[in-house]
Amino acid sequence: MNPHPAWLHGLFAVLPTPMVAGGHLDLESLDRVVDHYLAGGATGLVPASIAGEGHLLDEHERRLVIERVARRSAGRAPVIVGVLDDHTHLALALARVAADCGASGLLVKPPVGDAAAVLAHVDTIARALHLPIILMDHPKFGGLLPVDLLQRLADTVPEVCGIKVEEEPTPDKMTRVRAVLGERLRLFGGLGGVHCLAELAAGAEGFFTGYPHPDQLVAVMACWRRGDHAAAVAASERMMPVATWEREHPESMILQRKVILRDAGVISEAVVRSRAAAPPDDLARGP
Repeated sequence: MNPHPAWLHGLFAVLPTPMVAGGHLDLESLDRVVDHYLAGGATGLVPASIAGEGHLLDEHERRLVIERVARRSAGRAPVIVGVLDDHTHLALALARVAADCGASGLLVKPPVGDAAAVLAHVDTIARALHLPIILMDHPKFGGLLPVDLLQRLADTVPEVCGIKVEEEPTPDKMTRVRAVLGERLRLFGGLGGVHCLAELAAGAEGFFTGYPHPDQLVAVMACWRRGDHAAAVAASERMMPVATWEREHPESMILQRKVILRDAGVISEAVVRSRAAAPPDDLARGP
């Protein structure tokens, strides 16, 4: 497999999942979410990931969300689906749904465990589906991905082509990955773009984030790519109030994004789902 799909660059919008009172899906608003991020310059769409409350959706809801995003995007951008479960057989089932819905790739959360467990988990998904895999690298949400493990993954799992770096300080992690792996993995920032300039300087190809003003982050990248770093700094300053607030209030990030999108007329209601409303772990995981 080509380790660098041609579409793997720029802003991959981690889409919020609109809901109405009671926590039911609002698929009409989801159509507008897709349009909003594409109009803002997103090059890819990421439904059903953590910031999209994907871990709180049941199997039917998850399929509805992925299918709706794929249908609305209508080939305008690749769809990269979050695969979040630590249990390999369940993660594989989630990945198969994504493939059935036309996903171009997978954003895979490594399981909590040792290096052998992470390698086996990622390799099983890769061998089954042969879709490009971007790895999530956030210690709060998954297993650790030290540079030596990333090298082993790149050596043994050709589908692994990128990494979303959220282990802080993110520019330092990117620099270490680049020093060992060169251009073999494409590097992406996250965290609402709060470290965007330093990450671009460290070699980031773009960002995986649901930051609610995508045009602002796209402007930062455009200025940086053409070498106008002063304009990039000015563009980043426009997004820092929201990005910094998100960084300081991670527990409210999803709600804040939905409030901004509601006030902009993109979604109808700013409703988030509590974990209590999600399927019970035992029921969701099965035997």
